[in-house]
Amino acid sequence: MSARRGARPARVAGAAPAAASPAMRISEVFLSLQGEGPSAGTPAHFVRLQGCTVGCRWCDTKYTWDPDGGRAATPDEAWAEARALGEAPLLVVTGGEPLEHADLAALLADAAARWPRVEVETSGLAPPPVSLPNLHWNVSPKLPSATPRWADTWAHAAAWVAEPRATFKIVIGDPPDLADAERLMREHALPPSRVMFMPEGMTDERLRERARALADDCRRLGVRLGPRLHVWLWGARRGV
Repeated sequence: MSARRGARPARVAGAAPAAASPAMRISEVFLSLQGEGPSAGTPAHFVRLQGCTVGCRWCDTKYTWDPDGGRAATPDEAWAEARALGEAPLLVVTGGEPLEHADLAALLADAAARWPRVEVETSGLAPPPVSLPNLHWNVSPKLPSATPRWADTWAHAAAWVAEPRATFKIVIGDPPDLADAERLMREHALPPSRVMFMPEGMTDERLRERARALADDCRRLGVRLGPRLHVWLWGARRGV
């Protein structure tokens, strides 16, 4: 997720680019600031993939749900489109749900050979398909209030805990969500140092109210309070 508007690394060993990858479906490509997670505020290229079956009730990108929506592009075309917007040290692959992309491992290996840091935003619906030194995961397991598929996003928590470059972003809306978030952390041994609580909301007033309500619990549990910088700056808009 983002808030609107480097040098390339050496190729990672074992991370051959996906030059022959088939076309993927893209919702949008844009240059912005990363709005969420540990890199919040960092200039970033965003490639938003099309398609998601998780179905969160508060989703702010429902236009990505249709797997046949968006447009087709090869990885090379997507990377070139992103680079043409300007330079940034970070690539964010988001969605939609990137883990539903059949060729994600090859796609990410290719991206990691071109950017100093790559982040993937996912619900954790499946285990990590690849692990690379400059590939980071912003994993957002869903709570029962968000979607009937919440348990599917908890099922692979152990694999994500074992991935050292995974950070957990847990969206907290109404007060009962806090108890579910604590249960998720307890049952799946999520390290507090790698957990962020993020208030749900699409207006300044709602985010501020919920962030204040979460502050004491973040201190109590030793987790971070995550921002939604793009909402603060631009509200509910696409391409930011």
